Amino acid sequence: MDIKVLDSITANQIAAGEVVEKPASVVKELVENALDAGATQIEVTIFEGGTEFIRVVDNGTGMTKDNAKLAILRHATSKISKAEDLLQLGTLGFRGEALPSIASVSKFRLVTRTKDKEFATSVNVEGGKEPEVTETGGNIGTTVVVEELFFNVPARRKFLKTSATEGRYISELLIKLAMSRPDVAFRLSNGEKDILVTSGDGDLKNTIRSLYGKDMSDHLLAVDYEYEGVKLYGYISKPTVLKNTRQWQTFFVNGRSVGSKMLAKAVDHAYQSMIPKNGFPFVVLSINLDKSAVDVNVHPQKAEVKFSDEGVIYRAVYHGLTDTLTKPASAEKVIDTVSSNTKQDTNEKKLVYNYEPVPIFKPKVAEPVCETYTPSVEPYVPFGEVADAMHKEEINFERPESKADNLTLWPIGQVDKTFIIAQSDTSLFLIDQHAAHERILYDKLVAMHEKTDMQSLLVPLYIDMDAADVEIFANKHQELLNLGIDAEAGGETVLRVNALPVDIESKNAEDFLQEVVKFLRENRSINPAELRAEVLHMTACKAAIKAGQILNMRQMRDLIIQLCNTEHPFTCPHGRPCMIEITTDELYKMFKRTGF
Repeated sequence: MDIKVLDSITANQIAAGEVVEKPASVVKELVENALDAGATQIEVTIFEGGTEFIRVVDNGTGMTKDNAKLAILRHATSKISKAEDLLQLGTLGFRGEALPSIASVSKFRLVTRTKDKEFATSVNVEGGKEPEVTETGGNIGTTVVVEELFFNVPARRKFLKTSATEGRYISELLIKLAMSRPDVAFRLSNGEKDILVTSGDGDLKNTIRSLYGKDMSDHLLAVDYEYEGVKLYGYISKPTVLKNTRQWQTFFVNGRSVGSKMLAKAVDHAYQSMIPKNGFPFVVLSINLDKSAVDVNVHPQKAEVKFSDEGVIYRAVYHGLTDTLTKPASAEKVIDTVSSNTKQDTNEKKLVYNYEPVPIFKPKVAEPVCETYTPSVEPYVPFGEVADAMHKEEINFERPESKADNLTLWPIGQVDKTFIIAQSDTSLFLIDQHAAHERILYDKLVAMHEKTDMQSLLVPLYIDMDAADVEIFANKHQELLNLGIDAEAGGETVLRVNALPVDIESKNAEDFLQEVVKFLRENRSINPAELRAEVLHMTACKAAIKAGQILNMRQMRDLIIQLCNTEHPFTCPHGRPCMIEITTDELYKMFKRTGF
């Protein structure tokens, strides 16, 4: 075969496949260049998710005309000069391929100016062709405009996601970059709409508040820890504030956002005795260590790093988070001015720490009143008084007949506010009140066939949610509508809930919808029948009586009647037992009374 040397345009387009995967890749490279140039203000504007238009404006040092020409050449960079520099990287970018790769697959324009120049330099490149370099007006710093990304590589363009999805990727990227540099003011605009804005005041907690809201920032614990040369700084959520995915966990190594299973595992182990297994804490953690102890050149997009000693990093994160979660300090510092009548300088400050216990995760206890079964005139009867109460005239129970093998039961009492004790003529029954009610509600929902009854909310409910999850609800809107859920996008990261299944209370709505979207996220190709069955399971489970609810005798009786008239009274929809029978013979054996 013949060996050929590729022309520069083709070579650049091939290189672009490694550097420029999607619009977010372009934004990443341009914003990182702006940060490396010392920018304190960065504005990103996109249209159509960045597929048609991206503009990144910064107030960094800018470039001279000669440097601007060199910047669009392959392997040209200001970040390193020799291979050894890779071991001591102090910048985000370094490969010198970003700008030429981007320019080879788009209509590219760069305008840059240094503070000592009167005019800016404009460099225009269309699809990797020869650049046009001219003088123009412009502010100090650099502006890069990228239009019609992949216009000359249609095979690559067809693999892009929808505009909403590509825009979300950019938003997620800018959130991480903003948290890595709270001293830089970021603004992301999609068309005429601002998606995110940070102040750049240098306070990480204020940045988190701008990005995730006050509710999140008010429930954070500050991390400030050092272990064997590894310094940790950032914020983690209290154990009572959990999310259903790891997307809310962000790690920075020497200022670079990275993904690491080892770091995620260290977080899990630090929290493991305080949170349930299906919950994930919010984490924004910066890890700073010697540059030579980390290799950032192991991933094409620099999204992963390699540590020379993972064990030290793991122990630093684990001990740092454990220390933060267990120490009594609330991390709230109160600054008091020293009295002016002392000999000390009146400008001197001292730090006084307010100590508050760190809340440890506790299961939520359900309300003591069952709202599904309205209490009647009979009060709850404690177990010790059941025998006497059963003989009172005002508590007159008829034995309910059922479809379950002509089973006849009546209640005796309740144990641990969770299990109902009932009896028939020949057996003792233990009933899990939650599982029993779940079976009743599920059978009722299944009987509705095509559509689930829904209740419209007088005031729509707004739930903060990942943009990806909001998009999932939008894509499944009609199918969920048939299941009693009317939810739509109320913003990029806000879900507007207009109606819920009739059995779901508003206070349980967020947990219910988070479970639904988690299932949809993990089962994207599920068919409508399977989706219906799973959502009905979730609806029944979320609406059912909870363990810990006190039931009076009338409520227990009504529950037993409805359970015995279901098709499968001995198991809940998930297959777990909801009623256990202990026959008279088994009772005799338990008490060693056989043979008498």
